[in-house]
Amino acid sequence: MNRPQKNKIKNPTLPDDQQVDERNLVDLEDSVDISIEDRISMYWMENKGFISACITVLALLIIAFNGMRMYKDHAVEALQADYAAAQTAGTLADFAKANSNKALGGLAALTAADEAYQAEDYSTALELYIIASSSLSDNILAGRAALGEAFALYNSDKQDEGLAKLNAIVADGSLPESARAEAAYHLAIDADVAGRNEEFESLLAQINEMTHAGAWQQRLAMHQRQ
Repeated sequence: MNRPQKNKIKNPTLPDDQQVDERNLVDLEDSVDISIEDRISMYWMENKGFISACITVLALLIIAFNGMRMYKDHAVEALQADYAAAQTAGTLADFAKANSNKALGGLAALTAADEAYQAEDYSTALELYIIASSSLSDNILAGRAALGEAFALYNSDKQDEGLAKLNAIVADGSLPESARAEAAYHLAIDADVAGRNEEFESLLAQINEMTHAGAWQQRLAMHQRQ
């Protein structure tokens, strides 16, 4: 269909910067005949700057994400290699101090603390148990580290501090029940030996109420029969 060519018409009611050039408008009837490919091409031409920017930003984000993941994986592997080397060289204590803000450093501290405790080096054991307690605060081994700290205190001529630490463990509901039961057991024995019968009975009741305290319930029962 042939149509007369559109002329540029000036609307006297509008200022010059708001005039519309009808020659750049597409009639509705003409637009019906535009193919999908042409529509896509027109959309791309009108928005290619924005689309290109989005693609670039997305690509940069993907590169950054994968880069961080690769760096993290490499860092973990390097830390594990250092841990294995420290185990072999017998320098777990040094590794623990250098990596006290990491869970693997906490595990190294716990292992080295146990070795120091068995060697009756209670001051070194205490230092390492404190590192382990901090590093493993959200780990299942947190209770194990806290108990080690309490026993190291008790055997370092700081019996009152050691007993206070055991009481704190019993009262700490965030720690595993097995650790709390063990702490309660040792407090109960101490109370029984010292003749503090009410304290003993209270601790005995607490242990018997714990679901995962079977071993400590049995040991306490054996102590009572002796």
